[in-house]
Amino acid sequence: MTLSFMRNKVLEVEPLADGNLSVCWRLVDAFAASEIRTAFRLPDLEIISAEARILRSAHPECAQAIPMLQKVVGVRVGPGVRKIVHGLLSGETGCREWAEGILESCNAVILHFTVPQIQENEKGTEEERKKKFQAMLKFNPRLVRSCVAFADDSPLMEGLNL
Repeated sequence: MTLSFMRNKVLEVEPLADGNLSVCWRLVDAFAASEIRTAFRLPDLEIISAEARILRSAHPECAQAIPMLQKVVGVRVGPGVRKIVHGLLSGETGCREWAEGILESCNAVILHFTVPQIQENEKGTEEERKKKFQAMLKFNPRLVRSCVAFADDSPLMEGLNL
């Protein structure tokens, strides 16, 4: 007997006309098909809306937990977001799949800002690259402490006082 399993996750980040970001997280595998759409307010990186739909799921409790997604509205991307999201969405009446989808959406927002900056910063001297990163952090201070590159003891944080 041959067993097969397929899993695809897709995350799309799209800038909106009002300056916010829209994130669509989709999971399709052999047992489940679901989608979460969130919107993030800039520069705070605050979740301002969240909605989901399930086409099929191996976890019936997830269908009951869709209204719980409204609990993440107001949560900001930054230190502690993992614990906050799991506290709001996981547990006996929650859905761990939704929590992971929200966290992956938060990561996508961070990457939306960092990947283009990293690509742009590959040009120039080390000092020029450092100044570009610092300008990005001043524009979006919610990225501070979001990853090891932006930790307090990182050379990129020297003299910023954020």
